[in-house]
Formats: sequence, C-alpha cells, structure tokens
Amino acid sequence: MNVYQSVRVFWSSSVMAKKALFHWLSPGLWLMQLFTMSLFQIAFFVFIAEYVGNPQATVAYVAVGNAIQSIAYVAIFAVTNVTTEEKEAGTLPGILATPANRFAIFVGRAMFQVLNSIATVAIALFYAAVIFGVDFSHADWLTLAVVIVVTAFATVGFGLMLSSLGFYLRTSMVVANVFLFMGLLFCGVNFPVTMLPEYLQPISYALPVTYATDAARMAVDGASLEQVGGLLGAEVLVMAVAIFIGYLMMLLFEHLARRRGTLEMF
Repeated sequence: MNVYQSVRVFWSSSVMAKKALFHWLSPGLWLMQLFTMSLFQIAFFVFIAEYVGNPQATVAYVAVGNAIQSIAYVAIFAVTNVTTEEKEAGTLPGILATPANRFAIFVGRAMFQVLNSIATVAIALFYAAVIFGVDFSHADWLTLAVVIVVTAFATVGFGLMLSSLGFYLRTSMVVANVFLFMGLLFCGVNFPVTMLPEYLQPISYALPVTYATDAARMAVDGASLEQVGGLLGAEVLVMAVAIFIGYLMMLLFEHLARRRGTLEMF
C-alpha cells in the first residue's frame, strides 16, 4: 500500500509541476528559452575555440560538448531550485507537514525536467549540425539517444542532491549557479579533462556530464552502444550515488532546518 501511495504522490507531483510551470510561464516564453539558450551557448564557445585554434578543441568537439552540457541549465539549475521555489511560495512547511513520501514528492517535481532536458539537447544537436557544420553522417543514433536519456536522468538526480540544501539555506540558487558553471570548466565540454591540473581531475569524474560528453562524441563518430557502455555505466553509478547522498542530505537538512527555524527563511 505504501508503494502504491508513493507512486500516486510521484505521479501527481509530476503532473502538478508541469501545470505550475505553464501557469506562470507562457508556452511562448518557454519555447523561446528552449530554442535560443543552447544556440547562444554553443556559438559563444565555438567562436572562442576558432579564435584560440587549439587542435584538441575543434569546432565539432566544442559544439557537441556544449550541446550536451546545455542539459545542465534545465536539469541541474531548475531542479536545484525546487526547494527554493517552495520556500518563496511559502508552501514548503505545508508539504513537509503532510504524511506523503517526501522523496516521491520532490522526485516527481523534477521529472518534467527530464523531458525538458531531452528536448533541449535535441535542439542543441540540431544547431550543431545545421549551423556549426558538425558531421553526423557516421553517428550511431540509437547510442546517441540512449546517452541523452541517461544524461537527462543523471543530471536531474544530481540536481535533486543539490536541492536538499534548500531546506537549510536561504536559497539554493547560489549553489545551482556554482555547479552550473563548474560543468563548463570540469566536464570536458570545451577542452579535454586531461588539460586540467591532476589534482582537479577527480572533480571531473564525480560529475555526470563528464561521462556524457565523451560518450556523445563517440556516438557522433559512430561508436556503438557496447563501446560507450563503460561511460554510461559510470554515469549511472554517479547518478545513483548522487540520489542516495541527496536523500540522506534531505533528511539531515530538514532536521537542521526544523531545529533552527530556517524552513520559512527566504
């Protein structure tokens, strides 16, 4: 019965998240963001790469990397701010007072961003091909599709872990911004991870987008699902660890917030 109730809570939370988004954000504005955000990101770093002329960071390398990393704006930034949004609306204490499974509530809130993330990356890869001339003629489309879907779930899971900080902090938006731009530096988006100092490279492999960018580039070059299986497995492992740690952090920060009276602090 508890499982059934959790599934119901998860589903209703997912549906309400979608309705709430389009209640305050018109579909036109959402589409504008969907179609413009990744375009400007890719263009900015492609032009920098062309100017620098680093043979390790070709236009195709940078365009595909930023197309995959654009998922972070949706998955990590939006999901990390789930708890902050509840605080701003004054609904967080009410949610925590209900007997419903908290984990199911917040995971459900984040699930719409999985679809949003997939759409964002698909559009970004379209720009990479049509505007920036990336060659997709040898791409393994099944492998690329699997990479995108796994990355969407992995980054949403990472965002959920960060969102737990919103229980205790005044806002988790600062944390979201930090990790959003860390991805550009540490995840091999615009240059190989090996170009980082050795003491910083372990940070790269603790972030899911690092594995996603390598796997996506391999898929564009024609790698099969079996060939990128190791990267996808590592990404799923990072996702599982992030969700587990996030759940523990959620319990910890909820407890601290109740003790120190920060649940309604915004």
